[in-house]
Amino acid sequence: MRGRPLLWAIGAWAASLFLLCLIVHARFALTIDTANPKAVIASVWSRGELVGRAVIAHAGDRDAALDAAMAAHPGATLVYESVVGAGPVMLYPEAALALSFVPGRDGLGGTIGEHTAYVTPDELLARQSYDHGFELPGNLGVQTGLDTPIALALLADRLATTVPDLFAKGRIERIRVVRTTPGPTPGGPPAAAITAAITAESLSAADVRDGAIAAGRYLARGIDGDGRFRYLVDAPTNRTLPGYDWPRHAGATYFLAQVAALTHDRDVSYAALRAGSFLRDHAMVDCGSTRCIGSDPVVDLGSAALTVIAFVEIARTGLDPGYAVILPPLTAFLRGQQRPDGEFMHQYDRRTSQPIDIQLLYYSGEAALALARAHSLSGDARDLAAASSSVAYLAGRGWNFFGSRYYFGEEHWTCQAMDDLWARAPNPAALDFCLRWLEYGRALQYGPSDTAFDADGAYGVSPVITPRLTPAGSRSEAGIATLDAARRAGMAPQALAPLETQLRRALAMLLRHQLREGPGGASHLMADPRAVAGALPGSEVDWQLRIDYAQHTGSALLRWLQVDQVAATAAH
Repeated sequence: MRGRPLLWAIGAWAASLFLLCLIVHARFALTIDTANPKAVIASVWSRGELVGRAVIAHAGDRDAALDAAMAAHPGATLVYESVVGAGPVMLYPEAALALSFVPGRDGLGGTIGEHTAYVTPDELLARQSYDHGFELPGNLGVQTGLDTPIALALLADRLATTVPDLFAKGRIERIRVVRTTPGPTPGGPPAAAITAAITAESLSAADVRDGAIAAGRYLARGIDGDGRFRYLVDAPTNRTLPGYDWPRHAGATYFLAQVAALTHDRDVSYAALRAGSFLRDHAMVDCGSTRCIGSDPVVDLGSAALTVIAFVEIARTGLDPGYAVILPPLTAFLRGQQRPDGEFMHQYDRRTSQPIDIQLLYYSGEAALALARAHSLSGDARDLAAASSSVAYLAGRGWNFFGSRYYFGEEHWTCQAMDDLWARAPNPAALDFCLRWLEYGRALQYGPSDTAFDADGAYGVSPVITPRLTPAGSRSEAGIATLDAARRAGMAPQALAPLETQLRRALAMLLRHQLREGPGGASHLMADPRAVAGALPGSEVDWQLRIDYAQHTGSALLRWLQVDQVAATAAH
């Protein structure tokens, strides 16, 4: 098809799509009226369990059932969820129903005859039902949508019916709620928040320091006597989930050593040393004439690289200077995995004593940073040469193809290595690469009104995928390092202002989502709020807590403190 027929076809398709969007919007969009809620759902939560519920006309109304629940559960939390909007949903196909609910904001309402019941966002959060509807195609491991079988079963149970009867005889609606938490006793006007939310403008050094220390103490509390972390935790139940990972263990150990150096906290220091000794005593194995990290016949580069970073930090900060002695066999392994062009081979077969020339995400940047850090401690010129060669490859010919100036991968370790080397082996081309990578990231950063989530400062690519928090932490680590290198390179403050704003927004967003005890947050949905305080969840609605979530955010926060202090000193 050519010429005018093609133009007519494209125009007809665009007009049809526009008309369809208008119809869907008119049929399913919610009208939000916060001044006149349709109902107020008052719930009493105790240790993550719903123990009392009443639908009242106004927040603060007295109700005997609520009073009884509060009396029976001392210390329970009363929460009001005001229904400020309601509207129909597409029941078929199942994917359309799953995508009809804004995670963390929308719940379900159902009516059969004269009986109306609700399933609120708090209930769905407590059951981790958001973003578990289905997995997106492409084998990326990305889930989205509401877990509708759980949500519909809860609604049907509230209406004393079955899900098929609910579909056949009832009406199902999407409800938008606004949550307020007045305090431990019913009555009185609700307060939207106990403390003001941290924003890019209000972000202070105290906020940053407190958040980093809280993340470190969370990790420290989860280390057992052998030095193993609670690797993955379900926050609502405080249940440890299966799985473990050596690179993330090493990264978390590195962060604990950073926090120990800042605070001199005895518990954090002992936790860092236990985690380090677990790597040293249980994970170090022979790889030919060198040493590596792992237990399988085939080991990876990233485990050894992050272990080097952790051991350097333990030795450099004085936690245990003896760790410097065990670094050379590990750095020799890293250098032995490097190709002549600067790239690394990312796996090693211990059975054949041969590297495997395969490349995986993150590992080359991790190795570059590890060798740069090792050189700063040992002065071994071979480590400096290997690190410099790697950064040059990663920021140059390793990322050179048509369109490479307009598309970037995940380079947060690369840019940290670039900054770490700046005083010893500066690479202006790598600095330019990192600045462009971060500019690319700004195009993906959410603004205050881009989504229905509390996502100002997060990074994302789709309106149906809840922004993940970890990319904001890892990109902030690299962004702060790049900001530091750019300042030392003499770049003008006005040229760096967009990067500073980008970083402040990301750090403020991360601190807003950090789990904390007390009112005004989501601690009422946790079985043991104190156990998970300080942790960073996967997203606003994914409350699985993996150790690298706290590490990336915590390391970024500590790096911001250092760079901010240097800038303040220079200004005076």
